[in-house]
Amino acid sequence: MYKRRTFAAGFFILTAITLLLFTSCNKSGSGILERSPDINVPFGAEAKMQAGELEFEGNLKRSAAGIWSMEITSPETLAGLNISYDDGSGVKAVLDGLELDVPTENIRDGAVFSLIFKAIDCAASAGELSCTSTEDGNVYTGEFSGGTYKLTFDPKSSALTRIEIPTKEIVGEFTGFSIIKGDVQPPEETTVTQPSEETTVIIPG
Repeated sequence: MYKRRTFAAGFFILTAITLLLFTSCNKSGSGILERSPDINVPFGAEAKMQAGELEFEGNLKRSAAGIWSMEITSPETLAGLNISYDDGSGVKAVLDGLELDVPTENIRDGAVFSLIFKAIDCAASAGELSCTSTEDGNVYTGEFSGGTYKLTFDPKSSALTRIEIPTKEIVGEFTGFSIIKGDVQPPEETTVTQPSEETTVIIPG
């Protein structure tokens, strides 16, 4: 039974990597130039993505430019799959204790995850983008190595709510968008013993 489960878990990891990293979805508005909301920061959100016929959901996290992670929650066959993406070193996929590493050079340019992450990173560093106000929010448009992208932001909260990469048939919805602030470390405790007294003084470091 254990061997069967291990084989099944390994099969799902390989399937996930094939779909998300090696599958390309190729299918080949005007506005004023405006400063886009600042997303060049660590943030998290729940994401629902569709790339062609491929659909998946999960918890997405951007730690820094080119460094991302996502825990897949749907579909059921991929639930629990954790993806760690580093633009410089590659991708690590973990499911049921099994790990699979994919070096950067083996990730196709049209890989779904890579396109989504690079588009957002490109927008984050762009500063000013072409902006159009729509019923869904403020849509910022730009270009990156994978083509063109559209990012929609809530006009009141400036939260990222949607991404589109039209040339690759990629559409994503974001909910629960929030900036991740660094953990505040408590001050270090330094013990100083005065030579003339046997008392201990705690000094915030």
